[in-house]
Amino acid sequence: MRRQATAALAMTVLAMTLTATGASAAVKVYDKGAGGERYVAMGDSVAAGPILLPQRPGGAPCYRSEKNFATLTAASLGARAFTDATCSSATIDNITKPQGSEPPQIDSVGRNTTLVTVGPIGANDAGIVSTVSGCVNPISPGCKERDGQTVHDKIEATRPELAAALKAIKKKAPRAAIVVVGYGLYIPPGGCPAVQPLTASDADYIQGLVDHMSTVLRDSARSANVTFADVRATPGSIDHTACAPAGQRWMEGLIPLSADGAIPFHPTAIGMQAVAPTVTAAARRATVLRNRTIVKAVRGEAVCRGSKVRLRVLTKGGPVVRADFKVGRKFIARDSSAPFAVYTSRKALKKRSGKLTARVKMTLPDTTGTYTVKISRPRCSR
Repeated sequence: MRRQATAALAMTVLAMTLTATGASAAVKVYDKGAGGERYVAMGDSVAAGPILLPQRPGGAPCYRSEKNFATLTAASLGARAFTDATCSSATIDNITKPQGSEPPQIDSVGRNTTLVTVGPIGANDAGIVSTVSGCVNPISPGCKERDGQTVHDKIEATRPELAAALKAIKKKAPRAAIVVVGYGLYIPPGGCPAVQPLTASDADYIQGLVDHMSTVLRDSARSANVTFADVRATPGSIDHTACAPAGQRWMEGLIPLSADGAIPFHPTAIGMQAVAPTVTAAARRATVLRNRTIVKAVRGEAVCRGSKVRLRVLTKGGPVVRADFKVGRKFIARDSSAPFAVYTSRKALKKRSGKLTARVKMTLPDTTGTYTVKISRPRCSR
């Protein structure tokens, strides 16, 4: 009974902490100048790491940790610039709208942003934290019976908001790789009543809600054609839930024992460190997709202009720095500045056999490469 009362108090403190008011705009952790990956992290308290020491300047209401997974991901990727826009108590709405006096998280994103992680987020929309608080009830356990389908319905209702938020991010940062991050594994099947004051049924219900929210996040990522990071799949997750001994938990229990500042049912410092490689791997996959999209958008054009043919590379604002035009293996000309166009004799081109191409050098955020762009021959040179 005493353990349950203490746990209930811990959840009350959690609720008070995560609803604090104040102003702490997104933190530009560093900016080493133009180029490279320019990364912005968004999400709620599970992404921010409230009270997890050391904390970034700003404090309430966001309570961002210098050890959150976004910080570790930025370091692993060697990001050129990193902005932490995560904020405790954030809802999906706060991606595009203010959170009290805190500006919208999307304000940190711009056309130069090359990578965005979104989430975890959505648990506050569905009221999962208050549901967990209700499960820690020494007098009448059984939150599954009390709350039933209601919370699941609230989770389902977040789908349109997530779709709108991702659409807004893509519009504001059209060349950014986007990763949606899901929630983790908090408690194993059946729970651990001797360690965490939850019945087996309530423990499964809570994790079921978290899994449902992660499923909605995954589905939303797929619908938006962006990448999903399933941190539950991080090797070892099942052995490092809130049921693990203090010092081994990746997710803190209802009574904090990790001594690193982690609050109830939130990642510990070693938890953030454990899932960061999963998020980093997803970010790398997302950047490959982004690069392919950028390269695919570049195309070549050949247009007859009197006795000459204009060869041009249409970049659509892409990071092209040089274009070498060829007929077969025969070099024609090079242009190293926009609009990447050259003129050649129509008669001379007609005499040469082979495909028209442009070897285009592009500087992408994480690499520099040369790609071949095909150009259709105009009728006048056939």
